[in-house]
Amino acid sequence: MKLLLSSVLLTLFLPTGSVAAQERQAFRVIPIPKRETGYSNFESAAFNTKAEFDSFVGSTSGQVWNPDSRQAFLDTLQNANIDFAREALVLLRHDESSGSVRVTFETPTLVDRKLLCRIRGKALTGGGTMDMAYYCFAVVVSRSLISEVELRAVAGGFKEHELTPKVFPIRAQPAIDPLPAK
Repeated sequence: MKLLLSSVLLTLFLPTGSVAAQERQAFRVIPIPKRETGYSNFESAAFNTKAEFDSFVGSTSGQVWNPDSRQAFLDTLQNANIDFAREALVLLRHDESSGSVRVTFETPTLVDRKLLCRIRGKALTGGGTMDMAYYCFAVVVSRSLISEVELRAVAGGFKEHELTPKVFPIRAQPAIDPLPAK
C-alpha cells in the first residue's frame, strides 16, 4: 500500500515525459535551411511571443525568397512546437562577402544564464567568389534558464575578422499577446 501511495504522489508532483525534458532543456537548435537569399530580408532577432513571431512571418511574406526555401524555413519553425509561454525563438543571421566560405554554427554554451552562440566563416582555399551569401541559424531557449543570448561571429570572406557581438534579451515572462481584433 505504501509503495502504491508513493507512486501516486510522485506521479502527481513530478513532471514526466516530454514536459520534464522540455523544462530541463536550456536550449535546442532548430535545423532550418542554413543558406538562403531570403535571409537578407531580416536581421538577427529574438521573438519572445507568438505575436512577435507571427508579425515577422507576415513582414517577410512579400520579400524576395526562393519559394521552396522560405516554405522549408517556415515549416521547420512551425514543426518545432515552440511553446512561447516557456520558450523564446532566436534567429541568428550571418553574412559572408563570398559564397566560397565554409560557415559553421558551433554548439552553443551556457554560462550562468547567458547562451553564447558562435558562427564562424572560414574561407575555402583556392580563391573565392564575389557574391554575397546569407546564413541563418535558429535556437529555441528556455525562459526559466536563459536570460540572454549573445552572438559572436567571425566573417571568413577573403580575410577573417571578428564581428561586434550582439546580445538578445530573453524575457522571463512573455508579454501577453493581444487578443485578435474582432
